[in-house]
Amino acid sequence: MRASRTTPILFVAAALLLPAAARAQEGTTPGAGAPFSVGDAYTSGAGEFTVEGVFGYERARGGREDFRPAPTLKYGLNDRLELSLGTDYGFGNGSGVNQGSIGPALTARLADQEGLLPTVSLSLGATVPYGPGHGGTGTSLVAATTWVTGEGPGSWGLHLNAGFLATLDPEPGERRTGWLAGAAVSHVVNPETVLVAAYSQQTQDEGDRDFSLVEAGFIRSISDSTSVGLTAGAGLNRDSPRLRLAAYLSYSFATGR
Repeated sequence: MRASRTTPILFVAAALLLPAAARAQEGTTPGAGAPFSVGDAYTSGAGEFTVEGVFGYERARGGREDFRPAPTLKYGLNDRLELSLGTDYGFGNGSGVNQGSIGPALTARLADQEGLLPTVSLSLGATVPYGPGHGGTGTSLVAATTWVTGEGPGSWGLHLNAGFLATLDPEPGERRTGWLAGAAVSHVVNPETVLVAAYSQQTQDEGDRDFSLVEAGFIRSISDSTSVGLTAGAGLNRDSPRLRLAAYLSYSFATGR
């Protein structure tokens, strides 16, 4: 598995070569989520807005390239419910060029970690595609679990995702139903930096092998409200990208509720 050779390099770079502009709180919790393909089970706090931006690059095995900005706005309706709206759009000469999608999601945190029982959340989402040759409207129901050993430097987290996918009005060649699954391990190396290694798999169009990706990178707090991240990954079959890179920026603020 070639991608695994990059993991030590990314971990060392994240821990040693990127000093923080400001120290985050000591109680940093191991997490996942954007820019990685595997999410954690946490939700935004009540009255908290989070603006996330991911800029992704993918290189297919045939040499075609896809550049994809993907902003997302999240809002904590209460301590356990989060509403989000995300969109993306493709540039370059890849299969998704001049195509994008937009859609909402509602995530409920159903249980908090207690002993060996993890934090659990359930997310219901929809995506409406647009652009020439776009496919049908997609829906998803995704469960996520997160179990951590604690908070602060030295703590670890395990994050698992499993979901059901359905296309309401599939175009020829699109699957009416599908699934996704993923797992990630996160590690807090200092109060500002969380390292993440992840694997994800998802069904694609009829005739294509499942999307299958391994990736590793970091998320780093540069202030109490701002985080950045980088990830690098590689696909494991001919229908997954040869290379995937993503940069991430997040800013959170409260409304005073």
